[in-house]
Amino acid sequence: MNKITLSYRRVMSFVALMLGTGLLLWGQPLLGSQTAIIAPPLTEIAPRDTPPQVLADEPSLDHAAALTELQTTLRFQDEPLNPRAVAALIPWLSDTLPGAIAVDIEGTTSDTNQFYGELSEFSNGRVIAEWTTGDERRFVGYQSVGVLDNGTHALRTWVNTGGSGVFPFLMLLSFDVDTEIHDGEPRQRLIMTRRGEFVLGGGYDGEITVSGNTLTLTPAPNGDSSVTVLVE
Repeated sequence: MNKITLSYRRVMSFVALMLGTGLLLWGQPLLGSQTAIIAPPLTEIAPRDTPPQVLADEPSLDHAAALTELQTTLRFQDEPLNPRAVAALIPWLSDTLPGAIAVDIEGTTSDTNQFYGELSEFSNGRVIAEWTTGDERRFVGYQSVGVLDNGTHALRTWVNTGGSGVFPFLMLLSFDVDTEIHDGEPRQRLIMTRRGEFVLGGGYDGEITVSGNTLTLTPAPNGDSSVTVLVE
């Protein structure tokens, strides 16, 4: 064997030894052997300073108490019944029959978008809601006439649809509690229902009285001396 061949074998042996050592240092198996992989030590997770807060459910409305408040004072959660909710049950002047005949009281407060209004109460019992549409200031209002024995409320109502025109009505309304399905779940609701309406005509200032379940208008809106209506 010549010196060149011997030197070559020594070099190759040295290279193999170094490669094997390197693989062992890297934790890789060599010639079928298995090397355990050592996991890094676990890092302890620091506890929260404060536990996550759970949002509390809003207090549910006592519908029985709210119904009593409406029936006795025409107020909802100590705020006057929104005149815009009353006006929503009046037919358009261009229509002969009402479309909407009931509203959900909780959805008609003055801070909603559809029924927004600046409410004002006066010593004579009038309640007015004012708002702006475009550049026009508008208002609707009501004043209680009385309550019939069957729980029906009679309200003088005034509607300003823009400009100087003000249209007076006599609205008959009742309040009740029923149930609907809301987002797939039963929900109680306070309902104001239209029981009837009289168009009084511009400038009407006649006397309206309540006795039992009857209403008397003197003079009648049609020009008669008076009219008495039984509200069943």
